[in-house]
Amino acid sequence: MTDRWAIGLDLGGTDLKAGWVDAAGGVHDFFKQPSRTQESAEAPLEALAKAVAKLRRLRPNARPVGVGVGSPGVIDPRSGAQVGRTAHLPHWQDFPLRDRVAERLGLHVTVDNDANLAALAETRLGAGRGARVALMVTLGTGIGCGIVVEGDVLRGAFGGAGEIGHLPFGSAGRVCPCGVAGCAEPEASARGLEEAARAAGLPLTDATSVFAAAGRGEPVALGLADRMADRLGAVLATAINLLNPDVVVIGGGGAEAGEPLLARVRAALDRYALASHRQGLRVVRAALGERAGVAGAGLLAFATSESAPVPVSAGRAPPRRPA
Repeated sequence: MTDRWAIGLDLGGTDLKAGWVDAAGGVHDFFKQPSRTQESAEAPLEALAKAVAKLRRLRPNARPVGVGVGSPGVIDPRSGAQVGRTAHLPHWQDFPLRDRVAERLGLHVTVDNDANLAALAETRLGAGRGARVALMVTLGTGIGCGIVVEGDVLRGAFGGAGEIGHLPFGSAGRVCPCGVAGCAEPEASARGLEEAARAAGLPLTDATSVFAAAGRGEPVALGLADRMADRLGAVLATAINLLNPDVVVIGGGGAEAGEPLLARVRAALDRYALASHRQGLRVVRAALGERAGVAGAGLLAFATSESAPVPVSAGRAPPRRPA
C-alpha cells in the first residue's frame, strides 16, 4: 500500500470534489459537497478546509505531500492567484487563492485552472492517452477547456489559455456575466441547456434528460439539443482549426448525455472545422468521469511538492502579466 499521498480538490461553481490521490493518479475516498461559491468570498475557502479535514479523518495516518486545487477562471501559474474575475466565483477578484488556502491548511498548496487539471489527468490516464495535442472540454456550470501539447499544459502568458467558452458565438439575448458580447457559454454549456429547457417549460432537470427527450423525438427538446450542440461545435471547431489536436475529450456533467451529444457535436464539426483538421481527429467522452479534476489536482501536487522535482508539464511558469 502506498505511503505517498496528495490531496486533490476540484472547486466548481456548484460542487467541490475531493479525494486522496496516489502517485499514479488513482483517486481514493472520493466525495463531493456544495462549493458555496455564491455565498461569500470566505465560504468556498471554508468548504475547501472542511473537505481536507474530512479526508484527513478518513486516513488519519496519511501525510500528504501537498494539496492540489483546481479552480474556475484564469489562474496565474507563478502566483497561484486568480486573475481578474470569473462568473462562477462572483465574490473573488484578483484573489490570492493559493496563499489563502495554504494559510488555512498549513500545507504545501498548488493551484491551477480546473479544466487544465482535468485535461492533464485525461491525457496521462484517460481518454487522451497517446495524443500529441489534446483538447479537453468540460461541460458543466460553464465550459472549461484545457490544452495539453506533448505532455505539457498550455497555460498562456498568465494562465488564460483555453477560455473557448467565451468566444462570441452565442445569441445576443443570452447574456453571460463574463462581459463578452454574444458569449457562447450560455447556449453551449450544460447549465445553459438546462436553463433553456426550464424557460421552455420542459419538466427536465439536466442536460442528459434534454438529450434523452430529443432522442424520443420531442420537438422542443430536439430543437434545444440541436442548438446547444451546434454552438458547442462552432466553439470547438475554432479551437481545432487553431490548435490542430488529434483528440478532443468531452467531460463534465454534460458529457453524461453520451453519444446523442457526441454525434451532434461531430456533425457540427463537419460544418465548421477544416476537413484537413478533421482527418484522424477523435472526439470522445472522458474516461475518468467526475474524478478527472481531482486526479489532475493530485498529480500537480506531487509534481510541485517540495519533495519532488518539478517536471516540464507543471513547472514552465510563464512570466507575470505586465501591470
